[in-house]
Amino acid sequence: MLITPSDGILQQWVEDYVPKKDLFFLAEGDIDKLQGHLRNVLVMPIDEFFQHTSYTQIELMNSYEYWNIKNASHVIVAQQDWIVSLTEEICTFLLQCQVKIERGMVLPTTFIADLSDVPNAYIIDDSVVLQRSMWEGMSQSNKKMTIKKMVAEWWEDGVCEEIPEKLPPHLLPYANTYATTAGANCLAATLYAVSGEENDWLLQEWVHQQALLNGLKQFGYEAYEQNEKLIPGDVVVWIDNDKVIQHASYYVGNGLFFNKQGQTIFNAWKIRKKADLMKDWETTQMKIYRYLNK
Repeated sequence: MLITPSDGILQQWVEDYVPKKDLFFLAEGDIDKLQGHLRNVLVMPIDEFFQHTSYTQIELMNSYEYWNIKNASHVIVAQQDWIVSLTEEICTFLLQCQVKIERGMVLPTTFIADLSDVPNAYIIDDSVVLQRSMWEGMSQSNKKMTIKKMVAEWWEDGVCEEIPEKLPPHLLPYANTYATTAGANCLAATLYAVSGEENDWLLQEWVHQQALLNGLKQFGYEAYEQNEKLIPGDVVVWIDNDKVIQHASYYVGNGLFFNKQGQTIFNAWKIRKKADLMKDWETTQMKIYRYLNK
């Protein structure tokens, strides 16, 4: 089956996807070309930026896709009206730098339903660079169509399995639905699945490896290595060569998992086939945790 975001979910994504504070990433030497235009901004080296707690929020990390940024030496932190104060020449140069550095919120022009909604300076060759001021200037319908296209092409295709009849009741409200909170990851979904509905707050957390393992222990789960035949209620983790958990999921029976793939606001909680997950994580090692009522 195929799920699509509701209008309410789309509206939430429109409001949250483009941060209210602008960040601009620059390569060595590019900052020199902006001298005389930097009085009303913060300029910091990239190492200082990545160590600054104000800028390591998961919302900023996901929107700007820090993990994709290449060869940046400095970052400009600006209010959303700063870019509007620049000349068109400087604005275009600054946005060209964003395309070159490969940060997030740089979309193909084909993702924009109505390009006439976008100021020319923000169109760089076949790409559109999103910043808060221009995003607010676009129509609501154009923003929703843009987000919907981007999510379907890049983040979440919406393909999932029908909800099984014997799905645990506390998972029913969430199975095959979209999230709205950045950072809510696969480990959080798995820990919620074993803990029950009174812990639904866990679904909104960004859970790390040791927190997951501690939680499984508290709920009576232990590593199970006798065989790889799954039973409903099992937790499966996929581990890389460095013993780091790359993914976790909750087995609901009949070859199906309650699963979340990713930690952006666009990733859904879905019912997925075991075969599909095994293919996704075939380069890692599978490990089973089972509830053992001793």
